[in-house]
Amino acid sequence: MHHLTRFIPGVRRWPTLIALLTLLVAATGPALASPSAQASVLRVGYLGVADSDLAKGAQLAMDQINGAGGLRAGGATYQIELVTLAQPPTAESLSRDVAALVSQGVVALLGPEDNTVLTQQNTAALISAGVPVLAAATTDALTRDDATDTVLRIRAPERLYSEALATYLLDDLGLTSLALVQTSVEWTEALLVFERAMQTRGIVPGARVQLADSSSLLAEARGLLDLNPEAIVMWGAPRDAASLLSLLRKGGWAGQFVYRDAEEAARAGFLSDALANGVIGATNWSYAYPGRAARIFLEDYLLAFAQVPGGLAAAGYDAIWALRSAVIAAGVERDALRAALMSFPALNLVGGTLRPAELGDGDLIRVVMVYRLGAGGGPTVVARFDDGQRVAVEEAGG
Repeated sequence: MHHLTRFIPGVRRWPTLIALLTLLVAATGPALASPSAQASVLRVGYLGVADSDLAKGAQLAMDQINGAGGLRAGGATYQIELVTLAQPPTAESLSRDVAALVSQGVVALLGPEDNTVLTQQNTAALISAGVPVLAAATTDALTRDDATDTVLRIRAPERLYSEALATYLLDDLGLTSLALVQTSVEWTEALLVFERAMQTRGIVPGARVQLADSSSLLAEARGLLDLNPEAIVMWGAPRDAASLLSLLRKGGWAGQFVYRDAEEAARAGFLSDALANGVIGATNWSYAYPGRAARIFLEDYLLAFAQVPGGLAAAGYDAIWALRSAVIAAGVERDALRAALMSFPALNLVGGTLRPAELGDGDLIRVVMVYRLGAGGGPTVVARFDDGQRVAVEEAGG
């Protein structure tokens, strides 16, 4: 275990964003403490490592809050500290990781973001952690199986990404000839939701390819080339998506390629600039989103880390500002803090509107953005949804 307590100097726009977010997340009690106040440490345990996107987004928010003097709650002044793991959690280690972080006196847990680590035992460990868990994992069962509302989701549940993609492809683009491809078992739920959305519109997929791994992708690519659908919608590892798309393009297929994590694959270098051109994906937040707070966050993140933030960075950032609001309102006692996180008024933050009291089921936010990548791999947001309902791409306060 180690602590991430880095203050990043020289980000000139921080006062602007702090002022904006302070107005957006105004709660009872003083917003920011006096810089001269004697501060206690408020620890947040992160189920991940320090250099991940989620950790960087969270750390940026903490550095901004701490740099402005911290926060006051219950007569005390706090500086926020992120406690991280030395290694990323796995399905085998997550339960132990939860216990290790909780033993360090954390007031809340952040993460996990990876659906693959959520075995039944690990989900039970999160629910019984005793502190609020701000999870970025998207599997629908995570909060559905938690009657205690200990686990709170900071990104939209996975079904909403499939439904958003289906709405854009089938309704906006009017496509009727589609093939579905899955190369990782974790995406079964997403594929089935998309297929149900097709069926409600009277459309049957021309092919449904579900593979345990990518070993037979070449053979499947030949079959897809023969089928020649208008679109191929894929879920799986980014390397698999890049391999399949490359095979299809080399074979002369010119249809729409849809990959759930296209932007992340392009940022990581799996999709080359040329290959990424025209690929459609879905995320909780894209750096191409033109919201006011999002634009300032993008600049601050770039200056702090010399990297473009992804959806996880935005989710981590918003989670810390939401936690700040709940601590100011209710203090740091576990049950009171958890109740405050489930009941605070709507907050318009970087990724959109957090409104847990209205949404229920442990979800803080249900915003989904559909985007299309350009020739250089950069995205353009083409549709935006909130809890399955279409909203303007740029919305006041978002």
